[in-house]
Amino acid sequence: MEVTGEKYNIRYDSPTGTIVCGGIMDMRGKEGYKEVAELFEKVVNEEPETVTLDIRKLEFLNSSGITTIGAKLVIRLRNKKVSKLVIRCSKAYPWHEKSVKGLTKLMPALEVRFH
Repeated sequence: MEVTGEKYNIRYDSPTGTIVCGGIMDMRGKEGYKEVAELFEKVVNEEPETVTLDIRKLEFLNSSGITTIGAKLVIRLRNKKVSKLVIRCSKAYPWHEKSVKGLTKLMPALEVRFH
């Protein structure tokens, strides 16, 4: 499963439960992130044992994107209580630490790994 925009790419590998995001995601509002939200919904509905969100190559994500990750992935996984969530981040992008820290408030069991 894949969602590709002008400046970004998101791939989902179902056998491993891994979502890989790269590029610059600066779409506007819910409508701009509609395809991304649909991909997250499919992932949640598959109920993999572990979902890994790999954002190490994601250079920029605006507040609408962070909200989409929080509402459409993190909270839904937390509420289903089926899948563990791991977020792989990069120390190269300072916003990763700040933004992901906010997501851990939504799902305290969330595992964050910096590379």
